[in-house]
Amino acid sequence: MAVVPEAPAYPPEALAEFARLQEECKLCYQCGTCTSSCPSGRELYRGPRRLVRLVLAGDMAAALRSDDLWRCTGCGTCSEVCRMDIDVAGVLERLRALERRYGRLRCPEREAAAVAADELGRRPRLDNLRFGARLALRGHLPKDKVAALEAGLEALRGRLASGGSAPPARDERLEPLAFYPGCSLSQDPGLHALVREVAAGFGLRLEEPAAVACCGHPAREGGATRYRPEGPVATVCPACDASLGEAGATTTPLWTVLTGRARRQGRSLRAAAPAFVPYVGCLADRDEALAGLAAAAGLAGCRMVTDYPSLHNGCCGAVGGVYRGPTKASAMLLRFAAAAGAPVVTTCLLCRDNLRSAARQLRLDVPVHFWPEFFRAASAPEEGHHEHA
Repeated sequence: MAVVPEAPAYPPEALAEFARLQEECKLCYQCGTCTSSCPSGRELYRGPRRLVRLVLAGDMAAALRSDDLWRCTGCGTCSEVCRMDIDVAGVLERLRALERRYGRLRCPEREAAAVAADELGRRPRLDNLRFGARLALRGHLPKDKVAALEAGLEALRGRLASGGSAPPARDERLEPLAFYPGCSLSQDPGLHALVREVAAGFGLRLEEPAAVACCGHPAREGGATRYRPEGPVATVCPACDASLGEAGATTTPLWTVLTGRARRQGRSLRAAAPAFVPYVGCLADRDEALAGLAAAAGLAGCRMVTDYPSLHNGCCGAVGGVYRGPTKASAMLLRFAAAAGAPVVTTCLLCRDNLRSAARQLRLDVPVHFWPEFFRAASAPEEGHHEHA
């Protein structure tokens, strides 16, 4: 006869919260739409549907033992598609809070959230060097050592640059644009400079906050953002768009701004290759982001190669991609790009790094570009075209 492990004893306040979750989930009839729509769905053993089923079954111990809780990126798709209007993403967030307080789960995403929460309690933003070192001390080593070394070197260059270099020259001929670079870009000085250079080619001067604070994305469990823009702000990260939007800020992807400006001015773009495969990431508004890349392709006279829509926003693995290896979604995307003989272009810097790491581990010769590494302004505005406020 099999021995069933004894379930942990939870305090009354934990049981009361779990009972509230049961009540909120009681209309669920297990249709599976949440899991089938989840950008991380291919990676999950339980997924949103099965986690909700554990809640309905009253199995708190099993729910809190599932690392799928921490492989959720907080995109909210499961809540948007639920036919019974259950806030599935909110349920998962509250289950994570219970696990954080009463569970003992060990997985890379769980440890990353704990480290991030602690770091952001002490500092305004995450430092990639400290973050990676603390995860290593907890026993989580990246599978792709080359990617980890590259990220560490860029973070070190960023730290050295921020400590001693002068701010970039201010070109008063360019139109100012409020810009939030986010944690990742601000720690990569070479790419940061490239983004400013590409924006200048469109006649824009990026005006950044004096100190970059974390956007407060919920996947990091770091609380609300400390960044409070006075007006609309351009961004380069779908996670920043999501979390700053929740904080009440009005954000627009920089790539949308640049493409729209080029179209209004009668300008064309220059692309690094005649065709590309788009990838927009799980936190982006998929249709809007794909439409933005298609618009850039049209202005550049290059071809955007697509298949079914979810291929282009399946989760790259976020933090887990570095520690678990390629996701099923990233592998499918990269194999599609390899068959098409085209590079991948993405609007998310973290996704670029994860896809490059996945391509290296899968031994696929597929270049992966961040938007400004692939697109640039190609011509001056046509006569008679002027920018309108």
